[in-house]
Amino acid sequence: MSHSIRDEVLRSITSELGEEFDSHDVIFSIMRQHPREYVTDLYGFVSSPDPILSLHASIGKRLLGLDTLTPTKKVKSRNARGEETENQQWRRKKN
Repeated sequence: MSHSIRDEVLRSITSELGEEFDSHDVIFSIMRQHPREYVTDLYGFVSSPDPILSLHASIGKRLLGLDTLTPTKKVKSRNARGEETENQQWRRKKN
């Protein structure tokens, strides 16, 4: 699957967040700063039972593949539906 939310976008967004942040922080930043890319990628999951959950899980997996981040622990924070759910906390690697 090709992504409108490119790795460069993910790297840029994560570089703007604090030293530690969670996946929900990244998702909200994408929604605010790159709404077209977000909606385009969301539409790619339209046949999924829950397109939003599928896209957000995909973003989390892609964050894991970035060489600039280290997963630290699971944390709870509000998701895009306003519910408190568990997700991954990240730490930027030192250069």
